[in-house]
Amino acid sequence: MKTKGQITAALLVAALGAAGCSRTGETQTSSQGSQGQTTPVSMTTESSARPPVADKVVIGPVSFADGEAAYRAGNYRKAADVFEQYTKQQPDNAWGHFMYGLSASRSGDPAKAGLAFEEALRIDPDHVKSLTNLSRVLIDQRRLDEAFEKLTHAVEIEPNSPEVHRLLGRAYNAQGKTEDAVEAYRRAIELDDKDAWSMNNLGLLFLERGRPNDALPLLARAVLLKKDVAMFHNNLGMALEHTGRFAAATMAYNGALNAEPGYTKAQKNLERVQAVKVGSEEPFDLEALAGGHSEQTQKQADETTPDN
Repeated sequence: MKTKGQITAALLVAALGAAGCSRTGETQTSSQGSQGQTTPVSMTTESSARPPVADKVVIGPVSFADGEAAYRAGNYRKAADVFEQYTKQQPDNAWGHFMYGLSASRSGDPAKAGLAFEEALRIDPDHVKSLTNLSRVLIDQRRLDEAFEKLTHAVEIEPNSPEVHRLLGRAYNAQGKTEDAVEAYRRAIELDDKDAWSMNNLGLLFLERGRPNDALPLLARAVLLKKDVAMFHNNLGMALEHTGRFAAATMAYNGALNAEPGYTKAQKNLERVQAVKVGSEEPFDLEALAGGHSEQTQKQADETTPDN
């Protein structure tokens, strides 16, 4: 009969193949600008596109509020159509182009999104939200030098933005610069100790580099902060599985499916771990594990070395 260690090693490659990418999307309210232009207070997105909700083609004059209402309702394709028309009506409003880009990105058109963010930056070179969201497009396209250019400018304008440091972490990680990526994610968490996405990203970085014990506190904390994000549960499940906690991993994968019933990666992971027959395990305390995440993150940042 195989030991837990043998089973864990055999599952490592398969489980990592089902790892979830780390992304998020949040929208906030709007306020009226001093020049009469409607500007969102804050829009942070690090998320892949959601399935658009079908709606009629937009015809006739539109308002910023029309587009924002469609965006909030999850009608990203309609929102993109509205903001495309809005930018023709108000070509000098950087926020209009930004929202056009954000909506296009969410509806699955990164090329159009990139052009819209670039136009917003032509109007306002210091538009931080366009800098950060354009950098996401560039990172996904592996145009990393261009992404760093945008993020370097963004951090000069908003040095205490957790979002900017989180994106720097993604860009460094894409370059294989593990030490720099860890430092960037750690800085994001220092600036916002509830930044679940930076915790998830850093935890996944450690997990992908064969350090599941380092990943566990971060991923546990991310799950506690955002229990409705299926990806967080799935990544936590993988860390638990890799440390031989198969019963706890089963619970985490079930948590992912409760948050998103159609989550294929979590379903495959669950089926795999349920096929493993092992002895009893010690009780798993998610909150106790998550409680040490801050101290663990600092220690990891100090000890991390570049990959060979």
